[in-house]
Amino acid sequence: MGPDLLARLSRFAARDLRPGAGDRPHRPALWAFVAHDCERLAEMRIERTALIVVLEGSKELTDPSGTTRLFPAGSAMLLPPGWHGAVVNDPGSGGRYRALLLEFPAEMVRRLLRAHGNDGLTSRPRPSDWRVTLTPVLTDAIHHAAVGLTADPPLPTKLAEHRCMEVLLALLEDGVWWLGPVSPTGTADAVRQLMRTQPGMAWTAERVAGALNLSAGTLRRRLGDEGCSVRSILTEERVAHARDLLEREGLSVQEAAEACGYANRSHFARRIRTAVGVNPSTLRGR
Repeated sequence: MGPDLLARLSRFAARDLRPGAGDRPHRPALWAFVAHDCERLAEMRIERTALIVVLEGSKELTDPSGTTRLFPAGSAMLLPPGWHGAVVNDPGSGGRYRALLLEFPAEMVRRLLRAHGNDGLTSRPRPSDWRVTLTPVLTDAIHHAAVGLTADPPLPTKLAEHRCMEVLLALLEDGVWWLGPVSPTGTADAVRQLMRTQPGMAWTAERVAGALNLSAGTLRRRLGDEGCSVRSILTEERVAHARDLLEREGLSVQEAAEACGYANRSHFARRIRTAVGVNPSTLRGR
């Protein structure tokens, strides 16, 4: 990234504005990390898709395998949910470490992948490097999103989210496919990833098993060992999808029911009430 592009983003990291405990809103968020002393975090876990741009100093990431990667000023990384390892934020000779972190909630990433596809996600390995290229298009998108997230008075929520969706689209266009969880930690996790982009499909144990190159019996046994089933996972994913459609996109209850694979609106309403304790109509426009 050239000096001009770096300067455009630097103004959003004038002071340390990092999240504290519980500071994870149900929407995209922009954080700034500023440090004058070397910071060493023995264990860090990423819960939401995180795009990190190093503005000054350098960042080191060490995976559980022991592999260490260095990210100098002007570089960026995309860490997916579930990443964990050791982190070092080093001010270096300049005496200051600065970085921007743009976080995306799971439902936003789910909408993007559902709309634009993530073919083969469950079968792909972890990327060899979490690095992303800060092209002018991506940097423009990050800058546009940062302006929207820090606007005073605040932009309408949907407009700010639209700007952040541009960042995700730019990443996807550049081949950054690991926006969502990668390298499933178990069969249940793999099933969730498979269903997440098509929650309205009539998933059966046979269909899921075929997609994961397993027999239906093996699939049921493994899920049973993990304390769940195809039906329970499908219900969880459909409820999450329904909340997204009702709360964020303002669809009608009938439209949300159909998008989630429920032909019977009453059945859909019962599922939502059981999961979240309120009627689907109550969720609209929250």
